[in-house]
This record gives sequence, structure tokens and C-alpha cells, in this order.
Amino acid sequence: MKISSNNQTVFSAKYKNPYKIAKFKDGYGDFTASFVEIEPHNEKDVSALENAIKYWEHDKFGQNALYATRAARDGSQYYKYHKVYALTAQEDNFEKLNPDEILGVVHVGSVGDKKLFVEHLQTNPNYLYKSTPKYVGIGSAMINSLKKYCNMMSLFSSKEKSVKDFYLKNGFVEYGQGTNCYVWVKDIFERF
Repeated sequence: MKISSNNQTVFSAKYKNPYKIAKFKDGYGDFTASFVEIEPHNEKDVSALENAIKYWEHDKFGQNALYATRAARDGSQYYKYHKVYALTAQEDNFEKLNPDEILGVVHVGSVGDKKLFVEHLQTNPNYLYKSTPKYVGIGSAMINSLKKYCNMMSLFSSKEKSVKDFYLKNGFVEYGQGTNCYVWVKDIFERF
């Protein structure tokens, strides 16, 4: 009997997919951002995440995503099935993430086969609170990228109307009025 080892040490953020967002340069135009999975055992990834988030004024959830990354790195049983992803303006060289290019982060936990629970989603606040931000569509890009890898997502939204509207705009429905529990389920008929 031949036993093969599939142990592959990864030394860079895992590129998952491209996603078009809008970038401002004499008006808004298409820009292809990169959706990557942060590798918790890669100190370069953790450092890039730390250095990005520490300069995010008005950050609400970026620190939580960083905490989850560190807990997964340290082998916490509570974060065993958790992952952190980032949307970056970087187009290549993912073995060295540039903290200045990280546009947003999303922390998810697996709750079953192809089912995710969105723990935290944070767009770089510097793009949220400007009348003409350099990039738009960051949060939707992260959510829509996750939709490629699962059949169902659920989350508890913060109570701000703008946040609830964001999830509704991205295909989530509130599961029980006033619960702040939002669910998205892949349309089973889109495969046919």
C-alpha cells in the first residue's frame, strides 16, 4: 500500500478569485481587486493584517478578524474552523501582502458542509466615510466572493440601517423580523 503525503506548507496568502470593484480616477471605472485567504501560520500575512488595521480610523471589526487570525495561528480549538479573507488592490506577489493595499477583511466560521457564518466584515473605514472614496464596492466584493464557495451564509447584523440595507442589497433576508439575523441561500435553480 502506498501512502502519499498531502502536507503542503503554504507561505503566502491564498489567491481565491478576482472581483471587479470601482476605482476613482477622473470618475469611477472598473478595477479588478483580488480576494485572498489570510494564512494564519504565515507571519507575513499576519503582519500585513496587523499593519493595515492599526491605521484604520473608526475600525469596528478589523481587530476582531485579526484576533481570529492570531487565535487560529495559536491553535485555539474555538477558531479551528474559522478563516479570514481580505480584498486587496494588489494584483500579484501575494507572498508579501502590502498592508496599504488591503481594502477590507471578512472573518467567517464554517457551520457545516458549504455553510458559513459571517462573524465580522470590515471595509477599510477610510473608504466608508468619504464623499468620493478611492474604491467602492469592497464589502459586496467580499460577500459575493464568499458566495462562490458556499451554499448558505448567515450572520447577525449590527443595528445600523445602512448595514442592514447592505445585506439586503446583497441577497440576504432577515430571518424573523427584528432579529438582526440575516441568511443568504444559493438559488438551487441557477445550476440548471
